[in-house]
Amino acid sequence: MRRVSGVDHVGIGVKNVQTMREFYGTILGFTEVFGEMPEEDHPPMHTLLRTSPVILSAVQLNNPTGGIFVALFRKTSPIPRPVRKNFRYGDIGLNKVTIAVSDVDRTYSDFRERVAFCSAPKTADIPHRGKYRFVYCKDPEGNLVEFASGETVDRKTGMGGARCIGIGVSDLDRSKAFYREFLQFDRIVIENHEAFSGLVDEVSGAVGTQVRSCVLANEGRGMVELLEVSKPRGRSIPFGVQWGDFGYLQVCLYGDDIDFMANYCTAVDMDFLAPPQIIDDPEHPGGFMYISDPDGIPIEFVVYPHG
Repeated sequence: MRRVSGVDHVGIGVKNVQTMREFYGTILGFTEVFGEMPEEDHPPMHTLLRTSPVILSAVQLNNPTGGIFVALFRKTSPIPRPVRKNFRYGDIGLNKVTIAVSDVDRTYSDFRERVAFCSAPKTADIPHRGKYRFVYCKDPEGNLVEFASGETVDRKTGMGGARCIGIGVSDLDRSKAFYREFLQFDRIVIENHEAFSGLVDEVSGAVGTQVRSCVLANEGRGMVELLEVSKPRGRSIPFGVQWGDFGYLQVCLYGDDIDFMANYCTAVDMDFLAPPQIIDDPEHPGGFMYISDPDGIPIEFVVYPHG
């Protein structure tokens, strides 16, 4: 039995749900609503935040072409605050989401009036993989989004789903071993490389950025890019950050059996942020729990028994 089947969603704490829903839905094509939570107290979150009540609303959006979901959370109690004043590439934690497009240059040209791009498109020459065409933008609340050319994207629509999440780490080799061994992202899609060095200055906040990264996958949907920025050194997670603060919140993985995963995490002495909790939703029953990776980055594990 596999403990982890793939990437379920990327979680974002938001200030304005409508503005962010418009951006990810209308512009980026996440038009299908997988589920919504009304603004109310959610007791399963009390353990994670170590307080009550935890009042929040949420909507989980899906791109019809498939890929990773985007979940927008709006917490009102405890009162949220920005994770950082100035977010930048390389900060430790969930760092970006990568959207597949048929043609990066076309996307840049078509969206320039509606999207805050960080630079013009660029090309990296990745060892053993070839040319990688990409461009970064920021969503309405400053979170990094990468567009990358994908050969399987329908050229008529031009826009595919979220295919990868980027996680800033302090030690690439350590995190790579953790995600491969414990979370079963055991397929190496792209080996360690430094091809993005010098090409991400506009999003790192420094000239001559030095970065090493790799891409991992397993049998399920979505991939994980681990990136270690050594110049400027990736900033650690700020003291006092809470789940629900504004910005990228969490990596969410999915599987089939939450008890199996919980027993495994206990056996290998993994850090729990919240033990298994029941999702009391007739339309989407299931369960979730939170663990942390070697940098203390929150990772949610979720199970939907009925798919």
